Parts: sequence; structure tokens; C-alpha cells
Amino acid sequence: MSTTERIKLPSGAWIQLKDPNTLRRGDRQSVLRAIRDPEETMGAGLDMINGLLRVLVIDWSYSLPIPSESPGSLDLLPLEDDDAITEAIEPIRLKLFPNKPDPVKDATDPASPTEPSAD
Repeated sequence: MSTTERIKLPSGAWIQLKDPNTLRRGDRQSVLRAIRDPEETMGAGLDMINGLLRVLVIDWSYSLPIPSESPGSLDLLPLEDDDAITEAIEPIRLKLFPNKPDPVKDATDPASPTEPSAD
């Protein structure tokens, strides 16, 4: 169990997240493995959030298994808590993934492993 604080949510529920200082390379890889289709921007973003929650949630007040035990639990959370949870994990997402990809910059980067696609 971590010493992180519980985050109160709009519904009155709470979540407790893993201490971001304990994150490891494997945690980042677990999140990336949750992304099913990186080409689909919206879907990849949702997959990343779900992957983060599988790694980060160590306890919560919902009468559901935590996401690492049952990822489908995320689909049963109250809608009113969704934005608050996403906002709460954003600083940790930035710690795991500090640089957002920039397709235009990346395509013109000489260190990029692939050539830009033809339009």
C-alpha cells in the first residue's frame, strides 16, 4: 500500500493512486501495451487512460475490483467521476510520457527512423 492520499470524486467515492515516484519502466510498458490501435487518435487516448488506471489505481471505494484485477470495472464507474479521475492522473501521465508526439516535427526529424509518408 502506498502513502498517497485518497482523491475524493464528485460522486462521493474516492480513489487512491500508486505513488508516482515508485513507477518503473515496466509500468510505462504496461500502459503502452494497453493501446490497441495507435493510429486511431481518440481510441489510443482512451486506451492510454485505461492503461494508466490499470497501473495506478491501488484502492478505491467502489464495490468493484480495481482495474488491475478487472479492467472492465472502469466501464462501470459513474460518469460524473470520469473527468475528475482523468484530471487526477494527468500529472502522472506527464511523468511517464513527458513529450507529446508531434507528427509534423517527428516527420521532419532527421533522427526519425521512418521517412514521411507521401501525400
